[in-house]
Amino acid sequence: MELPASEVVICETNKTRADLYGLWLDDYDPRRALTTAQFAEAFDAGVAVVVLDGAFGDGEAEAVLDTVRSGASHCRVLGIRERSNTGPAPAYDRNIERPVFETELAECVETLFHRANYHLLLDQYYRTTVLVSAYEWQGSSDGRDNERYERLRDRAARLEGYLNGLRPRMSDEDVRAVADGITVTGVDDTDDGPSIESKYRPDECARCGRDWTGGADGEAPTVKLAAYVWRCDDCGHVDMRADPNHRHVTSFRR
Repeated sequence: MELPASEVVICETNKTRADLYGLWLDDYDPRRALTTAQFAEAFDAGVAVVVLDGAFGDGEAEAVLDTVRSGASHCRVLGIRERSNTGPAPAYDRNIERPVFETELAECVETLFHRANYHLLLDQYYRTTVLVSAYEWQGSSDGRDNERYERLRDRAARLEGYLNGLRPRMSDEDVRAVADGITVTGVDDTDDGPSIESKYRPDECARCGRDWTGGADGEAPTVKLAAYVWRCDDCGHVDMRADPNHRHVTSFRR
């Protein structure tokens, strides 16, 4: 399956170590950066994982992290630090200590690679299904609008297929980490009035069976991520009901 973010960048000042990591990660055909200037050339929105030496660029590792966070929110960072470093670990997605072993490095990169792509696909799916819902509410009869509506539906179906194809490669922890990392703006959490979406929200979690109708305090154990999209607080299951027809992508394995 072709994934939208397919690149890995290794940021390591020591060329011997960079070449060794590149050999271990040969399946990804990784880009190598020995300096911050080389990193700037190697990094783009198609990068899924950055392997970052904590001493990279004479203390510029934090600047690299800032660039990643601002330039590609889906990208995951694997930090490598010295065992003797007792200071607080930077806010990387994963940390490993030297000596680095091939199996550990490969497994961490694979996990973060899948998380990055699931994040990107899920974000694109949210955005597409919101547009689909808008067309269905408006009910436009314009021919050009109908053509775009069908294209959006086809795109949503393709993204759903990619998500369902990627999900078996991920653990429940991976899916929860991705869901927790996606921020949806424009949702007013202070609105006390009844929501038009409430009647479309499932009564229970399809995975763990938790009651979603509300507890003693009147609050349902769910987090609203986007229009017609909820996440179970208990198991992390994501239910995406893009419209009243209840089309959804589940977070559990099929």
